[in-house]
Amino acid sequence: MIQKRQTAVRIWISNLMNGKYVKQPGEFEPNYVEVNGKKIGRVNLVGTVVYKFESEDNNYVSLTIDDGSYQIRLKVWKEGTKLLRDFNSGDFVNIIGKPREYNEELYIIPEIVKKMEDLNWELVWKTELFKEYGKPEKIEIKKHLVQQTSSENKSEIEEEHIEENSSKVSVLNVINKFSHEEGIKIDVLSEKCELDYESAENIVNELLKEGEIYEARPGVFKTIG
Repeated sequence: MIQKRQTAVRIWISNLMNGKYVKQPGEFEPNYVEVNGKKIGRVNLVGTVVYKFESEDNNYVSLTIDDGSYQIRLKVWKEGTKLLRDFNSGDFVNIIGKPREYNEELYIIPEIVKKMEDLNWELVWKTELFKEYGKPEKIEIKKHLVQQTSSENKSEIEEEHIEENSSKVSVLNVINKFSHEEGIKIDVLSEKCELDYESAENIVNELLKEGEIYEARPGVFKTIG
């Protein structure tokens, strides 16, 4: 059965931060943030870039985003850094991505980041959020506070990178390229991503669990959407 991509939910950053991050034990259930009984696995945010950090080896980039209610960081590694590299402080952006938690910090793994040239869109967006949620919640959980420093802890970045598994980005990109055709098998995928078969298979299983890909026919995979 083809899985549907999770809907990206519009929400105040502060409301998201006050939610409870739930890491699913099930094999095919994606992690999510529970906000007032609602399970949020993907978010649709807008905000202004207030801080940018890029590691010296160019293998890690983070942006701190502020939507007027609070701040949250976007984080990418290795192949994914091209998604954030061209953005700078002061840019007003629209983000679609997945919330993740590491070391008691809630952050976003972005899928799409767009610069919004029309600043009137911020007023429209906030008006819609006011209609749906009312005023943004006050932050109650101090552990989520964003630390803005001129550098980020190197060991922390490396540990997060290992946990997030940057090879997943490469695998997803290759599957996406073949999705316009017949799809791709794991043995071809492992060769193109320079991974052993078992590692490629494990990443494919993770992507199936997260609803990023589906099995178009036995042993052949495509991206969703």
